[in-house]
Amino acid sequence: MSCPFEPDFEIAPNVTFSAFEKTREECPKTYLRSASGGSMMPWLLVLFLLLFHLPSCIIRAVRWESAQYLALGLAVLAIAFTVQAYQSTALKPSEVLVWMPLTLVLDAGAMLQMVVLIIEKHDGGVRELWAAVQHMLSSAKHAVLVGLFSSKRAERTPNETQETTDPLLVTSDPNHQETRSATQNISDVEAQASLPPFAEKQQTPAPGTLRYAIVAFFAFIFLLTLVVLQLYGLHAAVVGRRQKDFSVFWCSPSFRDFAVAITTGNCERYIVVDSINGIGCISLPASQQSDWLLGTIIALVTALICQLLDTVLLKCTDSETRYRGVKVQRPWLTMFGGMVMLIILITTGVFNASRLPTGVTEKVWIYRKEPSKAVGRVCHGIITAPGLRGMLIGYLDGLFESWGTVYYGK
Repeated sequence: MSCPFEPDFEIAPNVTFSAFEKTREECPKTYLRSASGGSMMPWLLVLFLLLFHLPSCIIRAVRWESAQYLALGLAVLAIAFTVQAYQSTALKPSEVLVWMPLTLVLDAGAMLQMVVLIIEKHDGGVRELWAAVQHMLSSAKHAVLVGLFSSKRAERTPNETQETTDPLLVTSDPNHQETRSATQNISDVEAQASLPPFAEKQQTPAPGTLRYAIVAFFAFIFLLTLVVLQLYGLHAAVVGRRQKDFSVFWCSPSFRDFAVAITTGNCERYIVVDSINGIGCISLPASQQSDWLLGTIIALVTALICQLLDTVLLKCTDSETRYRGVKVQRPWLTMFGGMVMLIILITTGVFNASRLPTGVTEKVWIYRKEPSKAVGRVCHGIITAPGLRGMLIGYLDGLFESWGTVYYGK
């Protein structure tokens, strides 16, 4: 062992350096990964988001009508994942890498674009869209009422049915025929008088107006939800930034089998805590989480400013405004800003997956002490970066922790 510890140096609580053998063994080579909630979204998942958002942004810039449903679907996915992350992590500062809502700017820009352009597309604006919704509701009400009156007229008592279906009575009694005809006419007049006159008075909306109205309604609701999630995340990041000296757990299969502590190549000592999900873990300073709390504050403030400026851009221009042949009436700031954020997350994810956390070296010494034995063992091991698999485990464990046995099993 390369570290010049004194015999009475406390390796672990109530365990000194002299309680271990002088010889060392070789431990199997394993990885070191973050515990639940300690990893950011893996670069592969962010890459999938980029592959969906990039064509969506291109279509929205050229023919925005063709990307409405794709944009709505991506917004629903973003909202669902963000709400799930908020719930599972409870917005703890140590798990900011899971809950930071940095990708919502793309979806917020898409919803903003659809709301503004759909309203502008219709001359009557919101009134025309609302009129289409009212016409749909009135038509549905009319159909229900007509069905009810039709079913009532179809109901006959056995005697009435006998009178109506008896050919001798119908053909031989002219007075009966006249009475029946008059009764039927009165019933029809009463039914028509009971129905609301909207079908005649209300003008039929233009084709497609109802569809645009429904899309605009959901886009507006999603936009409000996304902004609220951004503000909520910003508040949590500001509060978390005030917290000092918090830590995160990093785990490895090597830290099992009565491991009580490890030392690094820099002679830094870390106590092995109880097993978490089957493997032992050590506590490290949350320097990366602290940096990302600050980054989240900066990114969210920038995103909200970009969304506000895009709102002004969309409202102050029209579909004919162009700059060097390019349509200006688009949420350019949120589109470019969101794409840049995805690229940053991919780059950072690749970097984090290929390096060990600060304070841990590749070569470590693992101290194992069984309670039944007087002398402990020390082994020299090599630990590697978490890789994509380790990042996935750390991220998904934090994202779905609230699912309990549904996610972890029984």
